[in-house]
Amino acid sequence: MKLTTTTALISFAALWPIATAQAPADAPADESARPQASLALTPAIIMVRGRPGQSSTQTLTIVNHTANEVRFKLVTEDVVVKDGKRSFSAAGLIADGIAASSVASPASVVVKAGEEASVQVTLTLPPQTGQRAVVTFFRGGLVDPGNGAIGLGASLGTLITFNVSSDYQVAAGPVAASLQTPAANVILSEELRNIGSEPVVPLGVIVILNASGKRVAKASFTPQRLLPGERLTFAATNPAQLPPGRYRTLSSFEFEGKVMTSAGEFAIPE
Repeated sequence: MKLTTTTALISFAALWPIATAQAPADAPADESARPQASLALTPAIIMVRGRPGQSSTQTLTIVNHTANEVRFKLVTEDVVVKDGKRSFSAAGLIADGIAASSVASPASVVVKAGEEASVQVTLTLPPQTGQRAVVTFFRGGLVDPGNGAIGLGASLGTLITFNVSSDYQVAAGPVAASLQTPAANVILSEELRNIGSEPVVPLGVIVILNASGKRVAKASFTPQRLLPGERLTFAATNPAQLPPGRYRTLSSFEFEGKVMTSAGEFAIPE
């Protein structure tokens, strides 16, 4: 079984503050000088290539950058795509789900301030399943807020995707262009839909041609992960202002050794 992981940390300080204590009377006026309390989970994403019936064990590490001790419980849920959008489903609620096979060791951890803890999560693909992703969450809160702190919950997750076949297919919609203003360059976008059975991460670029066919600009689409059945808008910001006129576009997306191209056009008004 082949694995690919990202190494980026996810900071959730702004979304899930763990504790908020009243500032002492002698607190410094410049709060920005203080280190920001946060939690971080790594890896953020794990991509597994295997076969139905195979098991895979991953190591997830949570880092506590707050001043408080935090207890986490491990919970794995299936990622379900309906009407082109993702949602979460508790383990065991959908037929042939992957999350029901999840075994976390240990099942919960207590992480002291400034320390980290690692957990091993084992998942087994059912013999027959159309599911291709789960999220393993670290869900928790303060062990003992104390000192006037307010204990708030935290939920951080690692996305784990599974590729089990070579059915990679993506469909593209028409190119759309935003209104160019003196303060904003034109943004070109395309909606991509994963019509295959495997997750993909399309990497795309778009070339802009003027009325005479000369290339005047090139921009890269921000990459995103598409689960089977999912629809997402991929956007690329033109690096410079364009003179008024009509333009043509040629876009190209590469994924899993395949290349998909499409053409479009737009106008910049006077």
